[in-house]
Amino acid sequence: MAEINPIVVMGVAGKVVDLPVAQGPATGYSWVLDLPPGVVRVEDAPAKQSDHGKLLGASASGAMRVVAPKGNFRLTARLVRPWEPGNPATTMLIDLVID
Repeated sequence: MAEINPIVVMGVAGKVVDLPVAQGPATGYSWVLDLPPGVVRVEDAPAKQSDHGKLLGASASGAMRVVAPKGNFRLTARLVRPWEPGNPATTMLIDLVID
């Protein structure tokens, strides 16, 4: 398996942090977040308004969001189909740095 370089996301303790992951159009795949203790997923950001037809295949909702206490956390985001949870199409590592 090739090494995955993490994406660094900064935030403030107790405040909502947008992650660089959004649910896409209905393809059968969806993002699943593996969160460490202390990091809590909250409601996704609102979907961005788009000119339908110009952004075919663009994300269908806003960014996934979390809240965390001060510290450094490693999150894993896996793009999977519900019937194949152990076979992700892609995996993203996110290093969450909270001040």
